[in-house]
Amino acid sequence: MARSLALGLYLLLAERGAAMPAPARPARPEGRLLWVHAGAGTRPETLRQLLDGLGAARDGLALLVTTESGPPAEGGAAGLHEAAPPDHLPEVRAFLAHWRPDAGLFLGNSLPPALVTEAHDRGIPLVLADAGFDQAAIPVWRRGIVGSVLVRFGRILARDAESVTALRRIGGRALPVELVGRIDEVPEPLACDEAEREAMADLLRARPVWLAAACPEAEEDAVIDAHVHAMSQAHRLLLILSPADPARAPILARRLGEEFGLIVASRAQDEDPLSDVQVLVTDGPAEMGLWYRLAPVTFLGGSLAGPAIRPPTEAATLGSAIVHGPRTGVQADAVQRLSEARATRPIASADDLRAAIADLIAPDKAATLAGNAWLATSGGAEAVERIVAAALGALDRDAPVRRTG
Repeated sequence: MARSLALGLYLLLAERGAAMPAPARPARPEGRLLWVHAGAGTRPETLRQLLDGLGAARDGLALLVTTESGPPAEGGAAGLHEAAPPDHLPEVRAFLAHWRPDAGLFLGNSLPPALVTEAHDRGIPLVLADAGFDQAAIPVWRRGIVGSVLVRFGRILARDAESVTALRRIGGRALPVELVGRIDEVPEPLACDEAEREAMADLLRARPVWLAAACPEAEEDAVIDAHVHAMSQAHRLLLILSPADPARAPILARRLGEEFGLIVASRAQDEDPLSDVQVLVTDGPAEMGLWYRLAPVTFLGGSLAGPAIRPPTEAATLGSAIVHGPRTGVQADAVQRLSEARATRPIASADDLRAAIADLIAPDKAATLAGNAWLATSGGAEAVERIVAAALGALDRDAPVRRTG
C-alpha cells in the first residue's frame, strides 16, 4: 500500500532513537485477542458501552484495552489494560510483538500513525469506530498523513454525515466509510397513557403544535410573543404551555385570556384543546411523555432565563425537535451532544425564539431536527450493535500470516 511522503517522513522520524524500557506485561491470553484502542477524547461511557456490548456478544472474549489518557473504563468485559505505547516504532513493535492481537478496534479520531501503520503491516485487521472528523480542524500539512493512515482501516464507522464527508475528502472517495450514528446511553422514553394519546391526537387532527416545557415565569412573555407571531403564519397553531411551577397554571391561564385575548384550555379543569383553542395550559410534569409525543417542536423552558431545564433527551427520544437557549446548567453535556448531532436549534434571545418557532412550524424543518435527535439518542444502541458486529467480524476473519518481530 502506497504511503504519502508526509507519512514516510513521519515514520522515518519515529524510527530514530533507542526504545524506552518496556512496561511489565502479563502473559498474552491463549486464543484470539481483540485489541480496543481508545483514542484521546473517547468518553468513558462510550468505551464502557462497547466493552459491555462485546462481552454480551461473546462469552469469554479476550480483550486488551489501550488508552491514550485516563484510566480504563470500569466494568465491561475488559480484563487487560495498559497505556498505549508512545508513537515511536521501537516501542510500537515491542507492544505488538508481545500481544499479537488478532484484530484492532480504534475509537475516535486520534490515530497514532506509527501504531496504525505497523499494525496494518503485520496483517492485523483494523476497524475505526465512533469517528467524528472535521476537516477544517486538521492542519493542511497533516492531511496527507491522516489520509494515508485512514486507508489502512478495513471499515470506518462514522458518527454523523458530516464526518462521512470529511473522511472521504481526506482519505479518498473509495474509503470504506459507513454512517452508524453516535454511541450514547439510551434513555428510557417517558411513559404516557396510549389511549389518551390517541384521543388527543385525533382531537388535534394534525394541527401544528409546539410545547414550552417547564416554562418559568420569567420566560412566559417570550413564549407568548413567539406563539402570537407564529400564529400569523399558521392560524391553527396550538401551544402546549407547561409552567415550571404548576401553581402558576390557573394564573397563567387567566393572563393568557385577559391580557393577550387568546383562547385557552386548562388541563387542570379537564378542558380539551378544541379546534378554536390556541393555548393548552398543563397542570404539572406528570404527563410530559404525552406532550412530547404530541408536539413536533419543544422549547426547553429555563434555557433563556434559568434556573433549570428538563433533560433534553426526554424530547429527543420521543421525536420532538428541540429549541434551547444558552442556559443549559446541569444538562449542558446532553445539550452539547445533541447540538453536535445537528439535533437542536440554539437561540440566544426572545427574538431568536420568535424566529425559531415561526421557522420550525414547517414540518420538514422540524422533522430534520427530530430525526437527528432520535439518531443521537435512541440510535445509540444500534450504533453499539453495528460496531460490535464489525469488530467481531474483523476478529473472526481469516488473517494472513503476520510478522512477529
